[in-house]
Amino acid sequence: MRRLQQLGGTTRAANGDEVDALPRSTVSTILRGDKLPRSEFVSAFVTACLVYGGQPQEKVAEATERWLAHWRALYATGATEGAEGKPARDVPPAEEPQRWSVPRHLPLGAPFLAGRAAELDVAEQLFRRQSGSGVFLVTGSVGVGKSAFAVRWAHRLIDDFPDGQLYVDLRGPHGPLDSQQALGVLLGSLGVHEDDCPKDPWRRVERYRSLIAGRRMLVVLDNACDAEQVRPLLATGEHCRTIVTSRNRMSGLVAREAAQRLVLEALSSEAACAVLSAVIDEAHLVEARAELEELAELCGYLPLVLRLAAVKFTDRPGQGFKSFVRSMRDGGQLLSLALDGDSGSSIQDELEFSYRRLGLDAKRFFRKIGLVDETGFTLEAGAALAGIPLAEADRLTAQLESEHLVAEAGGRRFTMPRVLQAFARAMERNAGEARTLMLA
Repeated sequence: MRRLQQLGGTTRAANGDEVDALPRSTVSTILRGDKLPRSEFVSAFVTACLVYGGQPQEKVAEATERWLAHWRALYATGATEGAEGKPARDVPPAEEPQRWSVPRHLPLGAPFLAGRAAELDVAEQLFRRQSGSGVFLVTGSVGVGKSAFAVRWAHRLIDDFPDGQLYVDLRGPHGPLDSQQALGVLLGSLGVHEDDCPKDPWRRVERYRSLIAGRRMLVVLDNACDAEQVRPLLATGEHCRTIVTSRNRMSGLVAREAAQRLVLEALSSEAACAVLSAVIDEAHLVEARAELEELAELCGYLPLVLRLAAVKFTDRPGQGFKSFVRSMRDGGQLLSLALDGDSGSSIQDELEFSYRRLGLDAKRFFRKIGLVDETGFTLEAGAALAGIPLAEADRLTAQLESEHLVAEAGGRRFTMPRVLQAFARAMERNAGEARTLMLA
């Protein structure tokens, strides 16, 4: 018993104090069946017994999860957990234990996903190839439609994951979630009560991985910031898969975790016009094909910007479509695109989120290169504009590339969509005004 207690390790009591996971004073009471133990105790006891018996780690995790599944079934029938060392109140036995509730947590899929058939086919091929670590990364610039694409892809894979699909938006309603907050969300999705979530970070990771180890589950980690945020959240079970979306290229995740990366580019002109036409009534587009194509170009062929522009027009169609397009030539009008009362639908907010993640040098460089024309810039031109050495311009350009704020257009020339350029110029004006106020 003393050896089992040592193997069981420690946990935390309700008041936060660290205690033995297998208190010897209560083990005999629990084994007599006087009460339903806490799930923490079940996990620790089964793990300790199997480790003591020399079972390999993968078998330990699988068996522990089977016991926890039985525990959840009993808990669902209404059986209660008694105080330590005391029997619980009598609970009428249920006729048949309830089955574990399969989580189906994917958001509603986008009903209209123009111009992505080829990318979905590539994604399907990547998945069926079953190579690498089972981690798939969907990356691209602000507004390119990563989340909509990943959710549509995930919905197509539902039949391959009968044990459930988990989803967590790592952006969070009040700012990015750290790994431990996200693990709390995932564990809650798996039926672990908040009070039963281990406080120790590594125990929390182990609990999460043990719960899904023997299952066929899909985990979607949306709007990730960087590789460090998502590493503890990756599904490591043999039959589990993880889809990650991020503006960051996450080269570390590709190198270390063998993630298979799929980069979403801006839409073609034809697909971008289709996005606009799906929202704007055809009557407004009669003899306005040139203006439709111009609006698509002004929006950088980015799905989010296209949809926001289309909805903005339909809110006030009386101005006429051609007049509306002329107003969009003003970069400030592009940046003002947003949906009233929808905090997740503002292009300005989306761009500011990416901008805030940059270092001071990268922010300044981004603002400076926004001053070039639509043809883009070379490293030499960027260095001259920012007044920095060529090597430093190369380094900062690589950082902006990693966040998909600039893209190489060939011949060592770099460009950014019109809306990003308008944002960069607005940030430079704001910085200039701030400097003026400081000198006044």
